[in-house]
Amino acid sequence: MKVVIIGAVAAGMSAASKLKRNLKDQVEIMVYEKGGEVSYGACGIPFYISDHIKQGKELIARTAEEFFQSGIPIKTYHEVLHADTDKKTVLVRNLKTGEEFEDTYDKLVVGSGAAVRHFPPFDREYENLFEIRDVADGTRVKTALLEEKNRHVVIVGAGFIGLEVSEACRRYGKEVTVVELADHILSSFDPEVSQALEEEMEKNGVTVKTGCKVVDLKAENGRITAAVVEAGDGSREELPADILINSAGIAPATAFIDTVEKAKNGAILVNERMETSAEDVYAAGDCSIMRSAITGEYTYAPLGTNANKQGRIIGDVLGGVTPKPFKLIGSSALRLFGLDAAKVGLSEKEAKSHGLDYKAHMITGNSYASYYGTEKLNIKVIYDRATRKILGAETWGAGIVVPRANYYAIAIYSGLTVDEMGFMDLCYSPPFSGVWDAALIASNTAK
Repeated sequence: MKVVIIGAVAAGMSAASKLKRNLKDQVEIMVYEKGGEVSYGACGIPFYISDHIKQGKELIARTAEEFFQSGIPIKTYHEVLHADTDKKTVLVRNLKTGEEFEDTYDKLVVGSGAAVRHFPPFDREYENLFEIRDVADGTRVKTALLEEKNRHVVIVGAGFIGLEVSEACRRYGKEVTVVELADHILSSFDPEVSQALEEEMEKNGVTVKTGCKVVDLKAENGRITAAVVEAGDGSREELPADILINSAGIAPATAFIDTVEKAKNGAILVNERMETSAEDVYAAGDCSIMRSAITGEYTYAPLGTNANKQGRIIGDVLGGVTPKPFKLIGSSALRLFGLDAAKVGLSEKEAKSHGLDYKAHMITGNSYASYYGTEKLNIKVIYDRATRKILGAETWGAGIVVPRANYYAIAIYSGLTVDEMGFMDLCYSPPFSGVWDAALIASNTAK
């Protein structure tokens, strides 16, 4: 069996590695990667920019040479231009030589990821316009931040990467402004979480402008000097910009294949086995979309955690092994200056948008035993009104924050009610929680 894999990062290389372990010499694998880097931790790039991680190579899990030695050849700087799912061929271009050639497959795995959206005015190249998709991008931003002349940084987009990079830029003493089109940052979270994060950013010297859009860029000699920002009321202002980082959303990189069903954003629809609508074609990671285990509706969740699991599923399916079950519930977290925040399952606004009959309950509790530490965290639980099954939870604050959200992720995965969660037998010791953990209190007080 010959398997062609498009994309050599989380999804693609997880699939390749698992498949090779399953079938060994019984499978021939060929991986095509448009860029020059493979198997890197994209989520760590903001921390590389901040210099918490000193060298970019620390983000590389395995090199192309190491994969080759294990029997998985990767052709970097090779872009797949078209996939013909009837003929089972792919048209490939060597980006260094310009040569184009066809390759055949028995099974095709699409792990092509997603690219930063280049909508106007970010559809032109400028010396100081950056985006962050790979380690090389991180190096370019880090190098620019080291130059003293670059004092003003404008970041467009207040998702996870945009927010984490804003903190990284502040560590270099830069004047940082984040511009977000939505009415609050980190729009997948509920407003009270976003408000707490915005306050934390402002406290640490980051200017946040929500409900605003960059409509024009002022430039001289191929270098941006200012970003023109328009507010919802139509008023405009110019923000000085020595560095501008476009982090305003991503688009699945799937233009090369047109015979599979896709969502409106271009993501390829897959089932729980990562199968697409085309025979012998599989997809995983940021280029794909699967159904939520909570709502049953297709939910785009471009996260490295999902990509790695989905890739392993493909490696098992193609290797004739029963894959471990994977339920997409949508779990995410971040640390921003002195505040941690996490979300699992549905937010309240998501539950409302899906028309669910739910209740929402929020508490502020202690991260530790009250006599051990003073850090506080907030927990918001979303649960079904009739069955009382947990649908989602958000945690934010200081101390032990993200692990509390993980408790709820397990509860959602297992179909627990708030009542069952309230008497969960959790570990207790004063450095970790009170005798009644904050997560238990939140569940027990849900009416």
